[in-house]
Parts: sequence; structure tokens; C-alpha cells
Amino acid sequence: MKYLFSFLLLVFSTFSNADSIAKFCGVDSGTSSPSMSYSSSCTSTCSTIADDPSIVSNMTSGTYGICMGRATVKNTTIKKIALGKTEIGNESECVIWSGDDMVLDFVGGAGLTSATPPSVANCTKGIQYDALYITLGRFDENAGEAEFPDGSGKIVRTTSTYASKDTANPVDVDDLSSWRDLASADSDLAYGIPNTSSPAWIYKKLSSSYSSTDMTSSSNETMIWDNLKANYSTYTNSAGRPGFMCYQRPDGTNLDTNDCVRDNGDDTWTTIVPSGAVSGLPLTLNEGDAVLDFEYVKLKSNRGSGVYQGTQFLWYKDAIAGLQYVGMMPREAEGDYTEFRISNIGPSTFQE
Repeated sequence: MKYLFSFLLLVFSTFSNADSIAKFCGVDSGTSSPSMSYSSSCTSTCSTIADDPSIVSNMTSGTYGICMGRATVKNTTIKKIALGKTEIGNESECVIWSGDDMVLDFVGGAGLTSATPPSVANCTKGIQYDALYITLGRFDENAGEAEFPDGSGKIVRTTSTYASKDTANPVDVDDLSSWRDLASADSDLAYGIPNTSSPAWIYKKLSSSYSSTDMTSSSNETMIWDNLKANYSTYTNSAGRPGFMCYQRPDGTNLDTNDCVRDNGDDTWTTIVPSGAVSGLPLTLNEGDAVLDFEYVKLKSNRGSGVYQGTQFLWYKDAIAGLQYVGMMPREAEGDYTEFRISNIGPSTFQE
């Protein structure tokens, strides 16, 4: 007897709908002007800012800014996908897929399938699942580039200086300063934040000190990004959901017990994806349900016409030297789009 299952399908997005929902400042209609400041409503690319040099010239000396660059390498590994609940203490995780053959290439679109089919056969029937629990590999690969946003025509790229896994400085949730630098004061540390009020702006350094050196003639080096270090810098509340670290602001406000991550202790980490980012949730499984189709929608790294995403660069405005690059971080454009799609849930079919 041969059983036929629906195979796990992950879709590298060339989707016009995903692109249109992700807004780029100063490019898409209805958006604000491009800026070196963070905006939750749209993303400013470095090239768009470079078209208006006054944006950088009007920055206050001694301050930091960000802009989006273009990823030329962006790989991450998915290890496990589970249905679950957002109810604290009753997460009810049920694994629907696990494997070691899913390395997602968000630039080239390769590796977006698995030989192992998903299955809900062992999940509890009759209860409502309203979240996904996605387990990913600890380390991602990222390379990218951008124009200097000051209009100088220079190029910044990812570099080899701190490209490795940074094993000399192991992650320590109780002592962030043992591996996380503050304002690039310690050249032995690969990761840093610009100031204590911006822990989510964790970056990996491009050089031992801030620099404005033109990298036009260099190549984009692939840098290893440690998701656990980024998580422990950004997610700082361990009480809101036992076993997880959840997001809250540095002043202790805005705790979000659905925006949480978990260190699994085996170089993997799990993130909660609530129903707002998943088409098809919440869902209640019926007796006999065994298979489903699962799609993972991500934005293209390059939409054309100077609109791109995938590698964000952090900058510092020096009173004498002018604009200097500080570091990079993997990041996607801001937008309100559905990342996951679940459909065609039902019994498995078979043929003799």
C-alpha cells in the first residue's frame, strides 16, 4: 500500500501582493519621506536616501541612523514546524514537520522544499490551534551591500573582519556585556548596540572602529549571524511566558507575550508566530485529518529601481569625519503581509 501525502511547499516570493504591502519610504504612494530613523510604516533604502543628501547633512552629530541595503546572500535553516497555542502554560506544540534538508535561500530561491511531508496525524483533534512554533538553526549567513546614504557615491559591504561565528565570546543571557559591545568600544567583541536604549539595534561590526572607507573595489563577504545573541539582546523578559524570552521595551513597558523566542540548547531556537501572520489560523483539526499544504512567503531581496531589502546597515554621524558605517544586521522590509499559509487540510489519500 502506497500513501500519497501533500509535500511541504515553501514559496520564494515573487508575489506582487507581498511586494505591494511592504512599503518603501519615498517610493510607494502614501509613504513618508525617507529617513535614517526607524519607521514601522515603511522602509528607507540607502540608495533612496542618497538621492537627497540633505537627509544625512541634517543628522545631528553624535547620533546613529539606519538604512536598508541589498542582500546578496541570505540563508537560514528551518529545523521544525509545529502547530500550537498562544495560551501561556498550555502551548500544546504539535510537530507537523522536522528535518535537516531545508536551507532557505532568500536571494536565489533555492532549497525551498523538503523530501519529508508535513503531517497533522498526531496532533490533537478538536482543539483550536492559533499559532505556529518555528524552530530554526542558530546561525544564518548574510552578505550585502549599499550605497553610502550621504550621496558620496561610496559603497559599504559586509566584511570578513568579524564574519565568523564569534566562538571566543559565548552567549551569556546573564551577562550581555561579556559578548555585546556598547558603541564599539571593545574591538574583541563582534556584536554591539549603539546605546542601552536601543537593544534591538544589535549589529555585527564591519570593522574594529567606525569607518567611512569606500568599499567599491571590495567584495561582499558572507558573515555568520548568531540568532541567539540577537534574541537575547532584543527579547529581555523571561517572566511573561515561562521557558521563553519575550519582547518588552528597555523601560519595562510594552511586554508582548506572543512575541517570544526560546533557546533550545542545541544550536536551534524557536519563535512563536501568532495567527495574524498565518493565513489559515486559527484552525481546529477534525478526526481523520492528516495532511496539509504549507507555504512560507518571503519578499524578494531586490524589487528593482533601487528598492531592495535583506541587509540593514547602521551608521554614525561624526562631527569631523562625517557619516561612518558601524555594522550590519539581517532584516526585512517593514510591512503587514502574511508570511505563512496553511490550506487543504484533510485525510491522507492512498492507492493500492
